[in-house]
Amino acid sequence: MQRNEQNKFMSITTLNQTDAFTIVELLIALTVISLILVISPTVWTNLNHQPQTERYSVQQFFHAITDEIQTNRLAEQAHDKLVLSNLANEQIVISKYQDLIRRQVNRTGHEILLRDVKQFLVYYSDDYVEVMITMNSGEVYEKTITIFVQK
Repeated sequence: MQRNEQNKFMSITTLNQTDAFTIVELLIALTVISLILVISPTVWTNLNHQPQTERYSVQQFFHAITDEIQTNRLAEQAHDKLVLSNLANEQIVISKYQDLIRRQVNRTGHEILLRDVKQFLVYYSDDYVEVMITMNSGEVYEKTITIFVQK
């Protein structure tokens, strides 16, 4: 009889010592997983910020050349650069140089207007100029700029 009681005691202690998750551990794990799921979209957006920066840079570039085209006269029509002349007869050239678009006055200077450019094309009409930029990322940006100054 003493042996049966001893077997019962051993089987009870064996059941209590099995490895398993408690409800508290399960709740902690679910809390950690839910926090990771809540934070992950924000982290992903911050890691993938380059296209926004590129888009803003291109918009700023288009704004700058719009001002140049509308305040100066077209001097030459070339498809790989924009050549303008101002009232002081200075020649303003906006062209691609390596992977940059730069602005030069009288063929001097090196004012960088845009970086990481793969292709820069200019198309002319009597009333407007169309500028197309292909970036190293593969994105293509186009802008049609109305000419206000008489030729």
